[in-house]
Amino acid sequence: MSVRQKKLPIAALERIDDRCAEFERHWQSGDPSTIESVLEGDVTDDERDVLLAELVVLEIDYRRRRGESPTKQEYLDRFPDHVTAINGALKDDDKRAGAFVPPTIGRLAELFPALEVLELLGAGGMGAVYKARQKGLDRMVALKVLPEEFAHEVNFALRFTREARTLAKLNHPNIVSVFEFGKVEDTHYFLMEFVDGPTLRDVVSAGQLSPEHALAIVPHLCDALQFAHDKGVIHRDIKPENILMAKDGSVKIADFGLSRILGSDSQQTMLTGTHQIMGTPRYMAPEQLEGARGVDHRADIYSLGVVFYEMLTGELPIGRFAAPSQKVQIDVRLDEVVLRTLEKEPQRRYQHASQIKSDMQTIASTSNPSLAPTMIVGDVARQTDTPSAIQPSTASLQHQELAARLLLTRRDLMERVGTSLRPLFRGQILQIVIGVVIIVLGAQCWAQNIHVPHRLVCGIILHVYGILVIAAAAAVCTRINRIDYSEPVDQIRNKLNAVRNIYLQVGAVIGFPWWLMWIPVTVAIGFDAVLHPNSLIPSLAIGVVGLVVSYWLYLRVQRSDKPSAEAWRKRFAGNSITNAFLVLAEIEQAQIR
Repeated sequence: MSVRQKKLPIAALERIDDRCAEFERHWQSGDPSTIESVLEGDVTDDERDVLLAELVVLEIDYRRRRGESPTKQEYLDRFPDHVTAINGALKDDDKRAGAFVPPTIGRLAELFPALEVLELLGAGGMGAVYKARQKGLDRMVALKVLPEEFAHEVNFALRFTREARTLAKLNHPNIVSVFEFGKVEDTHYFLMEFVDGPTLRDVVSAGQLSPEHALAIVPHLCDALQFAHDKGVIHRDIKPENILMAKDGSVKIADFGLSRILGSDSQQTMLTGTHQIMGTPRYMAPEQLEGARGVDHRADIYSLGVVFYEMLTGELPIGRFAAPSQKVQIDVRLDEVVLRTLEKEPQRRYQHASQIKSDMQTIASTSNPSLAPTMIVGDVARQTDTPSAIQPSTASLQHQELAARLLLTRRDLMERVGTSLRPLFRGQILQIVIGVVIIVLGAQCWAQNIHVPHRLVCGIILHVYGILVIAAAAAVCTRINRIDYSEPVDQIRNKLNAVRNIYLQVGAVIGFPWWLMWIPVTVAIGFDAVLHPNSLIPSLAIGVVGLVVSYWLYLRVQRSDKPSAEAWRKRFAGNSITNAFLVLAEIEQAQIR
């Protein structure tokens, strides 16, 4: 059995953890201890192998941060009696068994009886996250479970315990809180704060993030990173998917320290044996991709720069990229801030996340007439009695934070507008299907009875009517699809009015002929008796009267400006459009533009 597969009691793991923590404290204080000195004392043989393996990994990590290049052979020479432990720690041929398959909700219900697991929120190579309710406290939580394959590695169990303890102490308003962690059977898990809101990726992909929103978000990310870095915790995987935007306007970073728990600080050597490249390549610092030396907190600063650039421009800074101010309207002084975070050499970047926030606050609080004041706050500026539609770079962070909160509120309400229109859209799709059926029925009627005048006429009427039914439904669907919910509210209202107008217009053309359309439908089906004068003449008389009266009432409603006419227009338009207008009115009442 290898050192990675040894199962030690919790007490032994805690003793190993204490020694490793003390070892790290010495390295962090600049007075490193030797591995040999830590191994001295009352340590069993089994504990010694596991402790040695973990100490080797830690020492290599810190030596790499200093720019050294330690090798496996060096440690084999230092500890010739512990070849198995060294090989277990630095093994480079261990591969994952297969793709991670998230546990079912039923399985999790068995493992976590105190939780009501509601749904799977997302899954990837690093685990799966579920929305759950903590029954005892009656609160919503996020349950993150890690791949079971790690449960068979004693090094991972130790690393998980050590790092999870640190993460549980990261109490910061911009970091997702860890309530509980542990292991149930072969499943390691975190019980975390549930953030009700989209990820930054969702917002960026929807095109709903304007420059002022980005400028409101970044300072909070800087606060979170600086707090974690001060605690000695590096994220290593900052990207939009790991940044959550709560509906109350707060911004939180998720998955802090998970990369270290899963155990890969470099791409090529994979010292901890899990052999997973941590981080997303497009957001990783060059030193992370190269894996030539240890990664420190400045890798997070680079990743933040990539996220910052993407929030401002909607693009990634790949290859030779333009400064942000060349792509969007922002204060040109922000170019230096963004580009400095993206320096390839760590020593040329910002050395601390707090410096980024400080520079942004300086830019926001000072004005230079020689620089283009292009920080657009738009309608938020109007709410703060600013006469211009363009807010200069003196806009306070309070105004920017208001913009971020309005973004989330607006996004949520706009989703309700879109949801209100879905029944109408589905109804038009059904109408297209009905139109196809009418065309087929009409074609069958006239094509097979060319020499029978009354069936030929009825078939052609149905054929033409079916085409009109399809065209009318397609016109409504097209106008619904033209609504861009990221546009200003007045433009959305105009497009919603266009949907209602076309729906009412084609509704009259398509709907009112039903007074008479049942006659050719009946003939096409084969009941020609409806054409007998005793049946046809009264039917035509009633149908024509009904058609004329209905159309007259419709024209009066459409052309009248009376409040009662507006009420009738809403009834004619149906619940979908009415509900969409109600939500839009709610947005306008909240002064969200």
